[in-house]
Amino acid sequence: MGLVGTKTEADRKRELDAYRDEYLNPTADREVEQKVEQLVSDFVISRLSGERVLELGVGDQIWTTKLVDRFTEVTTVDGSRELLASMQRKLSGKRWTPVWSLFEDYLPQQRFDTVLATYVLEHVDDPAQILGLARSKWLRDGGRLAVVVPHALSLHRRLGVKMGLISHPGELGDSDWRIGHKRCFTCYELERMIAEADFEIVEQKGMFTKLFPNSMLVHCSDRQLRGMFALGLELPIEYSSAIFVLAETK
Repeated sequence: MGLVGTKTEADRKRELDAYRDEYLNPTADREVEQKVEQLVSDFVISRLSGERVLELGVGDQIWTTKLVDRFTEVTTVDGSRELLASMQRKLSGKRWTPVWSLFEDYLPQQRFDTVLATYVLEHVDDPAQILGLARSKWLRDGGRLAVVVPHALSLHRRLGVKMGLISHPGELGDSDWRIGHKRCFTCYELERMIAEADFEIVEQKGMFTKLFPNSMLVHCSDRQLRGMFALGLELPIEYSSAIFVLAETK
């Protein structure tokens, strides 16, 4: 995750480290998110190509191991030194390049075939800036950008409005603030932002049909969660709880 503002770089990195326990010592609610993210990561990674991959953020430490096993060169940028160190221990000497940096400050010596921005744009102050960097500084010509974000129009958020728990579907709740979310995108907002960054969208998918909050989903079996994920791929993207977009530089 990257942050921008008047704070010093050191302050911003300390702020990112403060979220580490949410990832490394998850609550039962967070464990449900991680189970779903396992399904999302398998689907998205199967869509990726090329040899050199740039991953934005370690997060739940789900994606990096899978990327390292599949691609020749994987570089991960994160503002949390502790999350990078934890990932390094998990990889046990596998070839991987961690970079301790805010996204906004990262300038690679060589461009990448693919940039992976999964569950990060909702954390940063200026998502358009990150997409612009991916287009102008990180990706080679013809390179691809893979984005995953939570969806503001998810069925469980719509239900929350009907129940009077939130005023609109994109309203952030306690669990959002706890993990450092700053916004929630609709599929239309994300599509427009990616197009404005001069990308051409190759594929869009909605993933996971979520009717209830994680506090209720903790009682679901893995089989039920897999079924909800598969259903999300079939239903219109407008109803899914997560959005996947694969885009290419023009």
